[in-house]
Amino acid sequence: MLIDGNSLTYRAFFALPTDLATAAGQVTNAVLGFTTMLTYLLREQKPDSIVVAFDRPEPTFRHERVPTYKGNRDAAPDILRQQMGLVRQVLDVLHITTVEAPGFEADDIIATLAEKAKGAGHEVMIVTGDRDAYQLVEDPRVRVLYNKRGVSDYALYDEAGIEERTGVTPAEYVQYAAMRGDNSDNLPGVPGVGEKTAAKLIKKYGGLDGIFAHLDEQTPKLRENLAAHEEQVRVNAEVMVLLRDLDIDVDFSTAVIDDVDPDEVRQLFDFLEFRGKFELLDEALGGRLGGGSGSGGRSAGAEVLEAEVTEVPSSAEAVALLGRLAEGTGPLVVAPAWSGEEGRSPLAGLAFVVDSATAEVGWLPDRVLAAVEVRDALAALLGPGGRPLAAHGAKATMRRLGEDGVDARSLAVDTMLAAYLLDPAEARYLLGDLLLRYANLELPDDSPAAEGQLDLDGGAVPPSLEAGRRALAVARLVNPLLEALDVQGLRHLYDDIEVPLVRVLAKMEEVGIAVDRTELESLNAALVTECATLTDQIKEDAGEDFNVNSTLQHREILFGEDKLALTPQKRTKTGYSTDAASLEKLLGQHPIIEHLLRYREVEKLRSTYGEGLLAEVAADGRIHATFNQTVARTGRLSSDAPNLHNIPVRTEGGRAFRRAFVPGPGYELLVADYNQIELR
Repeated sequence: MLIDGNSLTYRAFFALPTDLATAAGQVTNAVLGFTTMLTYLLREQKPDSIVVAFDRPEPTFRHERVPTYKGNRDAAPDILRQQMGLVRQVLDVLHITTVEAPGFEADDIIATLAEKAKGAGHEVMIVTGDRDAYQLVEDPRVRVLYNKRGVSDYALYDEAGIEERTGVTPAEYVQYAAMRGDNSDNLPGVPGVGEKTAAKLIKKYGGLDGIFAHLDEQTPKLRENLAAHEEQVRVNAEVMVLLRDLDIDVDFSTAVIDDVDPDEVRQLFDFLEFRGKFELLDEALGGRLGGGSGSGGRSAGAEVLEAEVTEVPSSAEAVALLGRLAEGTGPLVVAPAWSGEEGRSPLAGLAFVVDSATAEVGWLPDRVLAAVEVRDALAALLGPGGRPLAAHGAKATMRRLGEDGVDARSLAVDTMLAAYLLDPAEARYLLGDLLLRYANLELPDDSPAAEGQLDLDGGAVPPSLEAGRRALAVARLVNPLLEALDVQGLRHLYDDIEVPLVRVLAKMEEVGIAVDRTELESLNAALVTECATLTDQIKEDAGEDFNVNSTLQHREILFGEDKLALTPQKRTKTGYSTDAASLEKLLGQHPIIEHLLRYREVEKLRSTYGEGLLAEVAADGRIHATFNQTVARTGRLSSDAPNLHNIPVRTEGGRAFRRAFVPGPGYELLVADYNQIELR
């Protein structure tokens, strides 16, 4: 069995909630999901040998061939990167062989090992979430167990399965994928050519050479698109091929789970607070770990917090409940459930703590919240003079309510904000962690993952119950956190500065920042035009046509003896450097250098701020960035989606984009910054 370690870890991370963490605050959703999946694979597939391949962080040969390869991907979240080492620790204590190769991807390692195992007469199962592995399927020796979605939905493919799924054979898959393109790898395909068209063309003409030799047989639009994108398609086909001949030596006879120290496994699982995982893994391994009870339980002395959630079925009953809540004393605790991205998607519902002592929680689903009379009652409850509001990360809820016409002005307690002031160095302020730390209570862990099941990606806990539990957790945290603020002398800062700022930031996000979309489009178009002009000039300087985005081709053009033969300034392990610092030293040797440097500057400005800012403009013509109040340990604000603070100011091109931000009639736009003296 060959496993793509990065692929499965990513799937686990994005399938499980990020508030799965140890009492010390270590997020464990990715390593928990990966361990559960590994246990499932060992139990169900019972492999004779097992190898896990990993990517390395440095660029690969594909980046050399296509500098923009995977350039559209956001950096992996910090809390995911932090868990990659934990995944490797799990594999290490189980004596599972891991392999990585500098300059190559896990896919190439798997392709090489599959080829070697097949040649040695082994049957091979590749476990991955990457469709590129389809090209490796070969009856009867090599199959792919493909992770279709999340971490629970798998499909086992042989050659017939691949052809049924894609319309082409595994041998034809690379050319099919090259036509279709791969957005995740930033490899564009032919416009108008989807999976069905690509498969049809491959089957009719036998491959790319046949397709491009018969362009005259296509419709005018398809012919035009194919001709215009032939070079891109052929580059795609080149980099999509998985290498099967890496210099990797693995002895499959020793790549087995053997001589495992049960105490080491138990110690690691106890550190990760994996409840019941040791026993499930031992069962999957046929009792080779020796069983035993271990600690495996919850934190000592911690009581499990459970909520009694009652759904409010009608708007009339909701108005009545909100009226009763308005008559209560003390903070009114609310927790949201989201239909999608937190703070940027509609609410799935709101949970209100009715009675903290009896754990009674009322749930108002979205269909009830949509009623005008319910929103009016909410506005009265949370508006000026309303009951004090308590929540965890209240800004997102306040922004969403504001967009729905409910101006929540009564915020009194934000448990995330309180935790931030108490310890601004924390990376995240997870509700479960805070509940254990300050109240010695735990949220229930009844997810399928915690029970050792594979169905990890949804549906186990209804949104109403999840929100109800979180609301009750906030209710139990209010007093301990406020007392801790008092002890540290932070109550004035909290009550008079930070809490009032939450509503200001929520309103800023809700209102957004006006931009002149026409001006942004004009700036982007001008950059596109300049990039095209520079591209033509660079090719003219070179005396031939080439890919101006290819570092490899830059190197050949600039330093090749039969090309421009310029004097290289620095050598890297992959060849002569063409980075900006090296090129600047070549200024004056040839006009191409100046044009290349300018092209890179313009292209970066276009991709980051031309297309980037346009993508963030909402239907109302404004950019609704998120302002982060609990991220920077110095107390300063930050923003993302987009990062408004980083819009350039020192170049004319950057200042032009700043001028595209415009005030409304009768207003002025003030831009301010400050030096962080405490960091100097």
